[in-house]
Amino acid sequence: MRPSACDRCHTVRSRCLPGPGETCYRCYRLHYTCTYSRRRQRPGRKPRVASVAASASMKDRDDISPTSDTSLGFTVEATHGPENSELTTTNVPQIELPRLLRWESSMSRVSEYTAVEICKFFSFGESLSREMSQIIRARIKEAPMLLLDPYVAVSRVLLRSTTNQPACSDGDWSSCAAALQALRNAQVTIPEHAGYILSLGLSLVTFHRLISGISASTICRYTLSLIRPLYDSEQLQESDMRELLCLVFLDITESLFRARIPVIQYRVRDPYLVNHHAGLCGSLLPLLYRVCLLGAAIRRGSQLPASPDYFDRLRKEIIAWVPSVSGATIERFSEKEMLLLLTQANLHRNATLLILHRLRFPFGERDDDAELLSQTIIREMQHCLARTKQHPPNISLVLLVAGAEVQDSVGRENILSLLQSIKGSGFYPFVANLRLFLSRVWTSRDEGTTRYLFHLFDTDDNLSIPL
Repeated sequence: MRPSACDRCHTVRSRCLPGPGETCYRCYRLHYTCTYSRRRQRPGRKPRVASVAASASMKDRDDISPTSDTSLGFTVEATHGPENSELTTTNVPQIELPRLLRWESSMSRVSEYTAVEICKFFSFGESLSREMSQIIRARIKEAPMLLLDPYVAVSRVLLRSTTNQPACSDGDWSSCAAALQALRNAQVTIPEHAGYILSLGLSLVTFHRLISGISASTICRYTLSLIRPLYDSEQLQESDMRELLCLVFLDITESLFRARIPVIQYRVRDPYLVNHHAGLCGSLLPLLYRVCLLGAAIRRGSQLPASPDYFDRLRKEIIAWVPSVSGATIERFSEKEMLLLLTQANLHRNATLLILHRLRFPFGERDDDAELLSQTIIREMQHCLARTKQHPPNISLVLLVAGAEVQDSVGRENILSLLQSIKGSGFYPFVANLRLFLSRVWTSRDEGTTRYLFHLFDTDDNLSIPL
């Protein structure tokens, strides 16, 4: 019987988590050879020598000691390490987030102000950021042993990145690797607790977006696949819909780009809902889903998945769509926030029209019409940037779709300059990947070797796009 930890993890006393194949996660990430050459020691717990820091940290953890996981409503297989053998609590006290974070060695306190500032990085402004922060804090209070570590890792990575420090430590990797293993093993059995899984998946997607140039789509889609039975049977609580919409929005927008079928076919409950990720785009998602179906059919090889009349009708529906804005929404948000919300909605509508056009007319056909749509998108982005000094969140895929239609050198330099205006471009790892993707698109278009954007993923294994 081989040891439970590989040789390298045992040497550095790091938790050895399973990775792809026979390699542990740490060796896979650091490109080490994973070996199990040492002899397995006799079973039994050795005396533990606690450090001063560990002893101090355990004082803050006394109130959240783990118990049986049956109360949480889903089952999770135990991971390595006694402190993570259970992931839920019974009768969890209402502990403030700063107190929960106090045991983190490199972050002595995260105030409500800091939490809101972190949420601003992914949202539209003060109002939605504060709402997003309150949702996260409430989730952590309800299930700290499941959600605390990944959200702490997200906070630490973002705070370090914005101060030009090394973004991710081994501790952050280990925390999120354990959380990812918990997500893989999770089975939702009680609808009331589906929100914990949604929050866990959203934290891991956010962490991945901050530290990797590779898409977090797999995590996003797997989380949605766990929730889909409850969503299809209409068992989800209303309080879960905001986090669900975040992940559905991310999945559908990337599915548009990759020409695949989204995990969940979203049904609009409240057309006036304003989401901190999707903004005012919730009521647009059913139309986007239908475009994804067309793209997936073409990708599978169907030359004419729908009649020209169907394309025309769908195009007219998308053009006719306008974001639903109530009087309460106008009063709630500032002029800057409203401009960001409306711009994001219009950008996704126009990007969907451009994708629909390219599904019907591949590169080389009706290029003038596609270029007009591209110019409309770019002008609107420039107008918003001039007025608000920032882009709306989650518009990187829109920028790629519009940039793919630019064929002159001046226009391409303009697109690259817009990339530099994305919030966090100085440390966001995916910005270099966006440049790589655009260069491949422009090269393939100049050479006439690509008919559809999604073909690039089939011919280049190293190409990836972020959510």
